[in-house]
This record gives sequence, C-alpha cells and structure tokens, in this order.
Amino acid sequence: MGAGRSTTGRRGRPYRASAGPADLPAHQHRVGWLLRVNRLYGPSERWLRSADFAEAFQGGCWPEHTSVYQVSRWETAAVRAPYLAIRRYEELLDLPSHHLVALVDTIHRYAASTENVLPALARAPDRIAGSERLDALVDRAVSSTGLLTGAEWDELTRRLAAAPEVVITPHRAWADIAERLLSETLVADGIAWMQRYEALSRLLAHPVGQRAAVAACTSLASDRTNQVFVETVSVLDASDHPDANRYVLQQLVHPTNERAQYGALLASVRKLRLGHFTDAEMPRLVAIIQELTFDSTRRDDIQPLAAELLRRLPDTISAASRARLRALAADPTLDQVLRAGRLADREASRRLVARLAGAVVASMPRDVPHFRDGVLPVLLDETLFSPVFDVRLLAAITVSGTPYRRPLAAVLAAELAGPAVLGASVAPAMIEALRVLGGAEQRTVIERLITASGVPARITVASAQAIGHVGGRSEDRFWKQAITYHAGLWRDTRRPASSAALNGLTYGLGMARNRAVLRRLRADDRMPEQVRAAATWWLNLSKVVYEGANR
Repeated sequence: MGAGRSTTGRRGRPYRASAGPADLPAHQHRVGWLLRVNRLYGPSERWLRSADFAEAFQGGCWPEHTSVYQVSRWETAAVRAPYLAIRRYEELLDLPSHHLVALVDTIHRYAASTENVLPALARAPDRIAGSERLDALVDRAVSSTGLLTGAEWDELTRRLAAAPEVVITPHRAWADIAERLLSETLVADGIAWMQRYEALSRLLAHPVGQRAAVAACTSLASDRTNQVFVETVSVLDASDHPDANRYVLQQLVHPTNERAQYGALLASVRKLRLGHFTDAEMPRLVAIIQELTFDSTRRDDIQPLAAELLRRLPDTISAASRARLRALAADPTLDQVLRAGRLADREASRRLVARLAGAVVASMPRDVPHFRDGVLPVLLDETLFSPVFDVRLLAAITVSGTPYRRPLAAVLAAELAGPAVLGASVAPAMIEALRVLGGAEQRTVIERLITASGVPARITVASAQAIGHVGGRSEDRFWKQAITYHAGLWRDTRRPASSAALNGLTYGLGMARNRAVLRRLRADDRMPEQVRAAATWWLNLSKVVYEGANR
C-alpha cells in the first residue's frame, strides 16, 4: 500500500505525514485476534466451543454472565474487550498475570496519539483509593532501595495520568521517577519491559511529568558512556513536547553516535504520523532525511529507514533529489523501500510468508474447523519485511503473545540452518524476530551463528545483538569462547564486525546479569576500549535498577 498525500497545517502548526502500511487502524482487530487465537489454540481443547468458554466466563475477576455473542464481539473487535475481560481470558487460559494486558497496552500505545496519557485499555477502579497509595508508590520509586514490579509501575503511572494536576513534592521527585523508570526500561525484558515501556510512554505524555521524562532521555542519550542509545532516543516519539522534537532533530543532524541517530530516525516515523513536527522544523528534517537516504557509508539499517521516511514525504522531494533517487534503483532493497515501503519484492516475500505460516499452522496441537487465520501472514510479513524496526518488533511481540510463538520460532530456526537463507537479505530479520520469539531451543542456533566461520558479517552481528533477548541461558563456556574468538579477530584485523559482535556479546552478558564475566571483560586490557566501557556501565548500574527491572 503506497503513501497518500502529505498535508501541511497552518504556519507553525504540526506537520502530519501520510500514513504508512503499518499505520492502519488494525490494532483493534489484532487485539481481538490475540484473544481468539489464544482461546482456540490454548492448552484446553474444551475452549474450542465458544459456548463452553462463554458459560465458564463468569467467575474469577469477571462477575457478569457472558454470552457467546459477547465473546464473538470481543474476538472480532466489534467492541473493545474491557480490562477485566482480558484478565479473565488470562485466568481461563492459564496465562501469566498481565500477559495479555501488557500485550494489548503495547499494541494500543504504538497506534495511539500522544495526547492520550491514560492507557486505551481502561482499568477497573483501584481497590485502594486516595492519595496515600500514590504517596507510597512515589516514595518507593524515588527510593534507592525500594523495588517496584511492572504491575506497580503500571499502577503508579496510571494514577499519575488520572490526576494530571497532581503535585508531587519535592518537585525533583518527577526527575527521580523518570530517570529510574527509563533505566529499568532499558535493562528489562519480556512482560516486564512492556509494562515499563507503557509506563514511560504515559510519563512522556503527562502534562506535568513530561518535562522530566524528556530530560531523562536527552541527558542519557547525550552521555557517551551510555550503552543503550536506540531506545533512549526512539522513545521520544511518545512525547509531542517541543523539547522532544528539538532533541530528535539534534540527534539526526549532530548525533551522539550512529545508534542515537538511528533512534532519532525511528522516533521520526511516529512523530511524522502524529504531526509532532512544525512547519518551521520540517525543512531541516527533510534535508537530513534526504542526506541519509543517499549516504551508503553508515550502518546498514540507517539508509533503508531514511528511505522509508522519505517515501512518506513525497511532496517534499525536490526535482534534483528525485533524479538522485532513480540511481538508488540499482539497490534492490532501497528500490523496494522507495517503491512500496518494503524490504523485499512483494511476490517473493508473499511466497515465503505463506510457506512459514503454513508450517506454523500445521504444527499447532489441533485443527480448528471454519477458522482461516488471515492475520498471522500479515504479522509475519511485517516482522520480516517492514523497513521500520518498531513495526517489525511490534508484529513479533504480537505473535509472541499467542500459542504460535514456539512453532514459529522453530520454523525460523530451521530456515536459518540453510546456507541459502543465511545469504539472503531476510536472514537478519529472522534472527531479529528470534529475539522476541526464540526460546532455549533456538538459543543454540544463535550461539552457533555468532562464532560460525564463513557466514556474512551482518549475520554474525545480528546474532550477537540478539543473544541478550533469546530465551534460555548460555553457559560461561560459550561466553568465553565467543569473546575469545571475536577479540582475536579484532586484534588481528580490526574488523568493525568483530568489534560490533563484542559489543553485542557485552550487551548479552548485561541482560543475562552475568556479572562475573562482565568483571573479567572490564579488567582485560586487550579488549577494545568501548567493550571495557560497556562492561563498566553494566557493572555500575544500581542494584535496585538492575535486579528490579525484570520483576
């Protein structure tokens, strides 16, 4: 689907770009699909019959009688399923508490306007009302010892969102809350990450708290000793505050490093869609996007993303730039991005997606009569072929919240076992998807690719960057072998790929909380300086952040 025409508001008013392929109001439908697929393919075959499911629905956290008709309306997104209904799905389907809630919040948040501070999934009234509970949560959030779970961060920011004029004393507490929440978000994973990312998005939109939240992001992204730049900058897409817009533009033109610049490009995707940039800011934005689109010397993922942003701004492209764009047609990836907003030819990718989806459905524990899943192929297509990382990530996260997760991870790992796929342009996206979908079984595949000889450098780097998120744990023997292998290559050749692999491995050690190996890395003066600095950053994280982030 191509982009529509851009529109420009009055002088000084926000500029709203045309919608891209992933900007459709499909999020409501995907929430309904999430409920339906979990019911149909969940642990109990009993729930195949929606009548049985509806009959059992009353109970637990759901006090009301529910009809088959009501279940159907939730699962087809004819009406939004309320918070307690989604919690009841979790109870009946034996899912972890807030498993579906966190997914639904994440799906809604990316589609929502940044004017919406409260979650789209409205919560039931809090059991403990009044300011005393809010005060207690604030006290723990600003404490150097008090731990907060993901559910408590959800509650704290929800209470703050419901009281936009709330006064917190001392005023410095806003900054303390924002800095700690950002720090925990950067080192969290899974449901804990989704809960904190949603909480941080609320704070970035809060009429009082947004200044402190934006300042926390900009301060950390300007700190060259920081180790997580992409997310620190890209999360500013959740704020329409002028300071957030200015900083995103600053990181595009004068970035702290290429990771921060990539994060600014990602933030620009949503900011353009939501109309954050003003007419006065647009010429500067367009100029740098054009420059990055034509610059092939930067990291591999910057040029396609810049090209996608340029594609979404068709009315801003000069005649001279159009002539230069025609020269990019020689690159098949950039040609597809500029033509169709995709990383690969639609027909070829359609065949791959159909094969993968067929293999996944064939692996499911039961056949479901009269159910043909049209959403799974769409999500697979976005996971593998969207030029926007956030769209790929959100699609993979959505699938990860269903029983399709394990079969799809196995199918992708099997694909990566073939040398033909490893040489294909889609391979890095498959590895990237395993960051979200992969379990312990797929971790061994990623470990092998990190130290395999003869594979493209982009495969090595993608695998090293993924190891910190794939399920399971790696033995110290693997970490030592992989670090020794790439450190040796770096000392012999100074190859950028070996340095990038070492950075990815250090990040993986940090996410694994493997402090012993991190300490050895920090002390090894044969390592690249940035690797030792990264190990130092992880080891210097406060205990309350590092140990509390995955609660």
